Amino acid sequence: MNFLIGYEHFIGGIAGGFVSTATCHPFDLLKIRYSANEGNQLRPKYSSYLDAIRKIYSANGVRGLYRGITPAVVAAPLSWGLYFHFYNRIRSFTNTSPKYPFFDNLLAGSITGGIILSLTNPFWVCKTRMCLQYEHLVNEKQFSGLVGCLKNVWKTEGLRGFYKGYIPGLIGTTNGAVQFAIYNRLKDYRCHSLGLAQDSQLKPLDYLLFSTISKCSSTIITFPYQVLRTRLQVFN
Repeated sequence: MNFLIGYEHFIGGIAGGFVSTATCHPFDLLKIRYSANEGNQLRPKYSSYLDAIRKIYSANGVRGLYRGITPAVVAAPLSWGLYFHFYNRIRSFTNTSPKYPFFDNLLAGSITGGIILSLTNPFWVCKTRMCLQYEHLVNEKQFSGLVGCLKNVWKTEGLRGFYKGYIPGLIGTTNGAVQFAIYNRLKDYRCHSLGLAQDSQLKPLDYLLFSTISKCSSTIITFPYQVLRTRLQVFN
């Protein structure tokens, strides 16, 4: 297994991205549908998240809750795998100011996120459009799958179509950057408070707490961009 040395973060990121995407996709579907709802009468009206789940499930069963998952399970694991793999490498070049580690982490995360978004944005466009194939619009043409959606975007909009929502997406790369910056800050603070070296091993509960706080904080800070990005990626 020596050939895996140096790729632990990449493999871990792919595995974690796949599991989290497969588990949480129904919630992501709801997020996209709510974000895209600008009052268009063609879009279904949901009185609550529970009502949305009930209506989607009654129309298409479990399959309806996982509409658009194919591009997600391609892009998300790839994104996180590459992110974990390149983040520390890029951070070693940007870590020039020991007094301001938060900003070094933010810069490294933003650069890494921008590179990865350039590779994966076409998949995110397809994910948005496939998630917005509503159950009641049975007469409208439905994408046959990821390949069919990619072909449709290329045929109707060309290369430009693959990069809709790219600019707010670049802003959104700060999500992962902010998350990692907060996470590392909390970890360093905990090690310092316990009198341990900076890279010391902590308890699993500590890592769970750091992950929860950093993810919630970064999501709250950057969520508005996700609404803008979704609306730009919608096919009109």
